[in-house]
Amino acid sequence: MAVKLRKLIRRYQTDQLSGWHKLRYATRQNQRNLLRQIERRYGRVKLSRIKGRTLLKWHAQWLDGTKYSAARAFTKKIRVLFGFGLTILDDEDCKRIRHVMSAMRFPGAPRRKQRVTAEQAASIRSVAWRIGRGSVALAQAFQFEVMLRQKDTIGEYLPRKLAEGGHGLEVGDEKWVRGLLWSEIDDDLILRHQTSKTNKPVVVDLKLAPMVIADLRRLGVVSKRGKFRLVQRLSGPVIVSETTGLPYLAFEFRRLWRAIARDAGVPDNVFNMDSRAGGITEAFDAGAAPDFIRSAATHSELATTQGYNRGDELARSRNVAAARIATRPATGLIGTTTSRRPPKERARGGHRKNEIGRDRRKSRQRHSAHDAGPRQARARHSGRDHDQRPHTAGKDRRSFG
Repeated sequence: MAVKLRKLIRRYQTDQLSGWHKLRYATRQNQRNLLRQIERRYGRVKLSRIKGRTLLKWHAQWLDGTKYSAARAFTKKIRVLFGFGLTILDDEDCKRIRHVMSAMRFPGAPRRKQRVTAEQAASIRSVAWRIGRGSVALAQAFQFEVMLRQKDTIGEYLPRKLAEGGHGLEVGDEKWVRGLLWSEIDDDLILRHQTSKTNKPVVVDLKLAPMVIADLRRLGVVSKRGKFRLVQRLSGPVIVSETTGLPYLAFEFRRLWRAIARDAGVPDNVFNMDSRAGGITEAFDAGAAPDFIRSAATHSELATTQGYNRGDELARSRNVAAARIATRPATGLIGTTTSRRPPKERARGGHRKNEIGRDRRKSRQRHSAHDAGPRQARARHSGRDHDQRPHTAGKDRRSFG
């Protein structure tokens, strides 16, 4: 009996060996909606009827011109579905489709170029303080200076009964986890935090993060004069809403940040998530070691870090060109026509041409010396003949005299 796609989707969500159960709560929530859409559109299609053309057609429907994020999410999920059917269900159609997909390439989104600059981060913080939202200002400072993700800064809410995320801060039927805690900042202003995505440790000296220090001083946590030191020890989450006294919900923080950023003159195509890219780009432009930047961003691969490097391409190409020119000789290479041969060969070639010129001159001199004798003899002979020639004209002139 031919298996339909909707049955594969349901097996993926219910089988105990499926990777579905290892996903985080928020990820499962998002992908549950995605699987629901896939099932509604193509659930009745039999796996035996899915070909390469079918997948390309489906991808084009999800792309719908420029919806790259939706198309990428769809492609990634169906790879997972057919991979589950191949490895866990040992289904032949899934094996065939997975093999076909391994040879296919789907168009991806253009590389994102937007980033939050230091000037924009400062403007956002200034507006936030002005309207009484110092929490947003401090969150922006942490995201830009420490290159933290939004979730690592403001945390997230999960159902309290879930084991995921640990105990956290209980708020009704939910618990708050993964955000910054005051207990993670010691008396020397060293931040130690475990990231939410990769569980890697972040260790940062906040004394070298001027935006963070400035905001902590305004909060009265750090001394305003002299050496940086904690003057007030707080507890609980670092970023809390001024209106509720609780950590922000993600959508609430994004909405508030957008309003503040717009008031600060930040374009709408620059998002809060671009703060991390702004910090990484600034580090690259400052000449920091790429591997140190990768480590500070808690990336496993440098290629991932390079994806966040969104500096001015023209300025970088000029910098490269200037560095290359600086290694060249001061004269002889600009405004002249040079041979393709190396300098030593050109020198040897020129020397050889001089030798050939000298040889030719010597040859002409030898020939001139050799021919001098016959020419002089002919000249003497010609003179003698001229002297012995009878002057008949004179005689004639005298005879008529």
